[in-house]
Amino acid sequence: MSELANNHFAIGWDVGGWNCDKNPNSRDAIVILDDAAAIVGTPWRGNLREVILQSASASEWVAALFTLCRFSPPERSCRVTLGIDAALAFPVAFIDLVTKGLAAEPSKVSSQNGYLFRYTERRLAMEGFPPLSPIKDMIGSQATKAMHTAAKFTRPTGVTGVWSDGGGLTLFETYPTVCRRAPLVCELTSRHEVIEQEDIRDAFVCAAVAHLYAHTPTAMEHPTPEAPRAEGWIWRPTPAAKA
Repeated sequence: MSELANNHFAIGWDVGGWNCDKNPNSRDAIVILDDAAAIVGTPWRGNLREVILQSASASEWVAALFTLCRFSPPERSCRVTLGIDAALAFPVAFIDLVTKGLAAEPSKVSSQNGYLFRYTERRLAMEGFPPLSPIKDMIGSQATKAMHTAAKFTRPTGVTGVWSDGGGLTLFETYPTVCRRAPLVCELTSRHEVIEQEDIRDAFVCAAVAHLYAHTPTAMEHPTPEAPRAEGWIWRPTPAAKA
């Protein structure tokens, strides 16, 4: 087995709002998978706000996630890949409108409006998987919480839509709705009992995608040349990838 296989965990994070402890229907959820894609510890659900604010480094934050899941934190040399169910960027057209006063030409079709949706989101919408918009669908709290976390603990890498702390942590955005029926994801999730709680179920899918990103990168759909780097990318297995 490779060094990565011996020393790697995949984490899925379904993101709740900043004050999700007041919302019983939607909270942060964390699921951790080992190298064999088995769930380690106990999936956790609650509000990560204080953990995010109090952690001073990426390694400290990751260790806190393991502790919440009742599993011993890994060594600092361990590699961790984190899949996040939340937007990690805003549309370039929206940013330019707000910061530069530059007007674009928005589409009359809501799901193709460049002010409301990023290129990666508009692309999924054309396939029948329209994501929610942080700007129009009241998920700005979740998005800014995820963006804050990425900015605090990591920096963008040379790959569009991928962030790293320069050490053991790599993170990216994914979308459970479009990933959960992918054959490779189904193969991983079917090894476990059905998870009834929706937040934890989505976090499990995010963790499965993180596992695939780390171990089977050729099965992932990589950013297209048209994707603006500033908008990030929603990672998923390629539609043709089979288990």
